[in-house]
Amino acid sequence: MKSSLFKFLEDSKLMKVIIFIIYFIINFLFLVKYGARQEKVHILFLAVIFIFIHAIFYFSYHSIINKLKLNSKIIYGLVVVTGIIYLFLSHLTKDPYALKIDRWQTAEYSLDYWLHGKYIYSTKNFMGNIPSYLPGQLLFLLGFYLIGNIGYLQVVSLVLFSFAVIKEFKANNIRLLGILMMFFSLSFIYEAVCKSDFISSFIIVSFFIIYWSRKYQDNYFQKPLLLGVILGVLCLTRSVVVVPIILFLCKPFFQASWAEKIKFSCMYIITIVLLLLSILLPAEDFDYILAYNPLGMQGQSNVFVILIFLSLSVFLSFIVKEIRHIFYLSTIIVFSLMCAHIIQQLLRETTFNYLNITYLAAALPFCVISFCFLSERKYN
Repeated sequence: MKSSLFKFLEDSKLMKVIIFIIYFIINFLFLVKYGARQEKVHILFLAVIFIFIHAIFYFSYHSIINKLKLNSKIIYGLVVVTGIIYLFLSHLTKDPYALKIDRWQTAEYSLDYWLHGKYIYSTKNFMGNIPSYLPGQLLFLLGFYLIGNIGYLQVVSLVLFSFAVIKEFKANNIRLLGILMMFFSLSFIYEAVCKSDFISSFIIVSFFIIYWSRKYQDNYFQKPLLLGVILGVLCLTRSVVVVPIILFLCKPFFQASWAEKIKFSCMYIITIVLLLLSILLPAEDFDYILAYNPLGMQGQSNVFVILIFLSLSVFLSFIVKEIRHIFYLSTIIVFSLMCAHIIQQLLRETTFNYLNITYLAAALPFCVISFCFLSERKYN
């Protein structure tokens, strides 16, 4: 079984098709759902154009970017330009209430409540939804909230993603590919315009995996206390981030020394407890926490489905041999987990307009980096 799985991961042609299909689906569903809300251009026409452009891209991008003469200055210039454009996008929406966008408002009053010692999870936003923010994500949003625009998180996320691509890939054409695939992603553009923060958690995890694997490639647990703090915060951003983290660090954890395990575990638990106390202490009592808590609202599928995917992640962590394998599997598992949630919504007869297709974008950063790995293998 292990050999068959390894062959599957090493089958670049098949893997490339799978990864690109996931990238296509994530963005296509955004187009269908939100493109249908405007009346200037028929959604069918938009869909045909979208499919046509992506077909051309898939079959010709290699020959196009291979002809470009690129250097590091051009790539860094591109990072600056794309960052400025996303900075503009973060100011584009003037009236989110009219557009029925509740994410920015939910984030802002969650942060306000958190800073003033109020309980977050029992207050509904203007659309009647209850927040599900975990304290790790609130921590990432805090600085941008204080300067007046939480949408800046997506600007920083794009720059952070660009530097992750630059750090991992030496070929400038691959760097260009990764940056532009994220830049032109409809789901990520939506995040910037709506001042959302969903994808940012997964971009930060992607950056962490690349940076940590490069910095401490001989032993990921060389800095157990620092690693414990980082993972404590990351695991309290979005519940699904545990999948790539398990794939990345589960096996190395068992290979670490007992001293490293103890130091890491203690600091990880301390970080988790302190962050959770910061949001749970304002609650009236324990029954109130059981009725209104972020963990229940963060669940994208039922417990049985989640346990299956977590168990699969643990098993696969002992098979993966390279960082690219971690990104391949993270893309597939995270996307599959979110698809399972959407299937559950369909079984409950949820209409398409209310499906949480945003959750599919959790796989986007891993998907783009995976495509870069696969494209790099074609060059080599």
